[in-house]
Amino acid sequence: MKKFLIMFLILFIFGCGQENENDKNINQIEKIANENMIFSIEDFKSIGYKINKEYDVSELESAEGAWYGFWKNNLNKPVDYEIRIYPSQKLILDKGLSFVEEVIGENAVLKKSASSWKEGIQDRRSRNNSSMSGSEANSVRAKYLDYFINGNVIILCSGLDLTYATQNCSDLSSELVK
Repeated sequence: MKKFLIMFLILFIFGCGQENENDKNINQIEKIANENMIFSIEDFKSIGYKINKEYDVSELESAEGAWYGFWKNNLNKPVDYEIRIYPSQKLILDKGLSFVEEVIGENAVLKKSASSWKEGIQDRRSRNNSSMSGSEANSVRAKYLDYFINGNVIILCSGLDLTYATQNCSDLSSELVK
């Protein structure tokens, strides 16, 4: 029994000291990258992004287009993304960033009456979280927990938590620039 306990402690200590592979991957891609690159929705479609909806961007200042859809990750699991395309990264930072930061994360604005851009607000909500029970399980939460800016595109990323959402952003962004 004593040998088993010592072996368990050694494995536990060794396991805790290892760098998480996901952490390494997340750090490989910058949140704002490729300032001068210009992408189109066709670039996303060419890497397997499937469009579920195209949004009306007439009230999304300076945006050229916005789409809700999914892309299958390296585990062949579909992950939801919202893609917003602008003429330049500068316009994203000047005009588009506030619209994104409003709808991601724990403090996301998810009521149509309070949202700055109402189009697609229902697609930015999630109720699916099997780890919660009771009234928590039915509460509305933000679907998108992180975003990346790659060239002239903002990518809103879903995930079980911030770590997964960031990894999903990194995966799609990396595939786009291959």
